[in-house]
Amino acid sequence: MSESGQPSVGQILRDAREAQGITLEDAAARLRLMQRQVEAMETDDFESLDPPVFARGFVRNYARLLGLAPEALLARMEGAPAEPTVVSPAAPPQPHSWLTSPWLILLLLGLLVAVVAPVALYGWLNSEGKDDPSQQVPPATQTDSAPTAVPAPVAEPVVATPPVVEVAPTPVAPAAPVAEPPGAPEQDEAGAPEAPAMSGVLHLEFGDESWVEIRDGSGRMLHRQLNPPGSRVDVKGQPPFDVVIGNAAQARVTYNGRPIDLQPFIAVTVARFTLEE
Repeated sequence: MSESGQPSVGQILRDAREAQGITLEDAAARLRLMQRQVEAMETDDFESLDPPVFARGFVRNYARLLGLAPEALLARMEGAPAEPTVVSPAAPPQPHSWLTSPWLILLLLGLLVAVVAPVALYGWLNSEGKDDPSQQVPPATQTDSAPTAVPAPVAEPVVATPPVVEVAPTPVAPAAPVAEPPGAPEQDEAGAPEAPAMSGVLHLEFGDESWVEIRDGSGRMLHRQLNPPGSRVDVKGQPPFDVVIGNAAQARVTYNGRPIDLQPFIAVTVARFTLEE
């Protein structure tokens, strides 16, 4: 409670969070802040939140998360400085469409193989059975040879089907190797010299604790962690990179050896931007 008997800014934030069933961990994750920073706001310990400008930005974002009017809370903060110039944050990355999900593509390919493979096998077996001379030639030769064997019944076994069966070692086997192998080497030769995909290197150095998330052009998460003071990280991948840096004022970034000015991308303490080649 404040000296006027009204609840303090921190108490209002804490009561609103608890009423909505949000834990400290969830609130910190949604705000992209550390849990101790959220606890500092709820205990009115704004002096531990770096400069007053940062403290007001934290309170504004927390109030909006809980559905409260931020201006009313900012006006009640003790020693509240004048409002800084508003910097519009970069647009958040667009969510990937479910149509481009790799799991959906694999599922569709599996269904296609499951439908096409039995049909192709059935057609191949039927065509091989129709072309096999061992199934159709013997009856024809027996009926054709019956009249010729009337003068000499003893010669019938000699003229019977064995010669015809030996003459028919012509399964359709030659057609199989001609269809597949010629195409396979051409595909291998065309696909073998894969062109090297464009890659980029992000180098980050941190003067203080900073939360970083980096995704590559395919949406794959390359780096996501809280980095301690004095640490540095190199991240390689395929551009464009979607980058989120907390406490960005304490971070230095270079891309392929070129320094990146984070100041235009910082909203409150978080920088959001996209790096392309």
